[in-house]
Amino acid sequence: RIRTRGVRSLMLRSVSRSVARIAPSSGTYRTLALKSGQWVRNKDDLHTETKLVHAGVDPDPITGAILTPVYQSTTYVQESVDEYLAKGYSYSRTNNPTVTVLENKIAELEGGYGAACFSTGMAATIAVITSTMQAGDHCVITNCSYGGTNRACRTLFTDMGMEFDFIDFTELANIEAHLKPNTKPGHPRSGRLPRSSHLRSRGRTPR
Repeated sequence: RIRTRGVRSLMLRSVSRSVARIAPSSGTYRTLALKSGQWVRNKDDLHTETKLVHAGVDPDPITGAILTPVYQSTTYVQESVDEYLAKGYSYSRTNNPTVTVLENKIAELEGGYGAACFSTGMAATIAVITSTMQAGDHCVITNCSYGGTNRACRTLFTDMGMEFDFIDFTELANIEAHLKPNTKPGHPRSGRLPRSSHLRSRGRTPR
């Protein structure tokens, strides 16, 4: 049974606030009063509780709906060939308005430039490798990597001219010893959580 009472309570407390507290550089707090129909545009200084609800979300410009709907459409109308993707969407397998909101929310909560969501972990893994590596590049991967990742690197990507070293990630010195001039991002994703979390707990996850 999934317990949602705490999350629901947190969201309700955030929504029920009539003002947003913003902390300026002086260290003191001021209140930003919002009139009916207005929306918080500068969300950088909002509290985490408020960001959990509002980050990456804007009211629908046509209906005014606050909550993001689940867009189930697979395809999107294009006004013309010249204006293809002018609205940002064509086919839901590549981009979807609901997923876009999720990606924007994650990026804002994490303080990142952007985010990409995938339906599976292997889809994310393949996307990272194919977008950052090419023939002749080298990558270090944990020796307890997920089976699908291991097989993809040893067969699919090795045949494309990429090189992989599967090593012990529990010691930073061991990772550094295997780095080469052509080494691209390390891959700490593991199928066994205790070993991959070992580095995170010590603040030493390789980049």
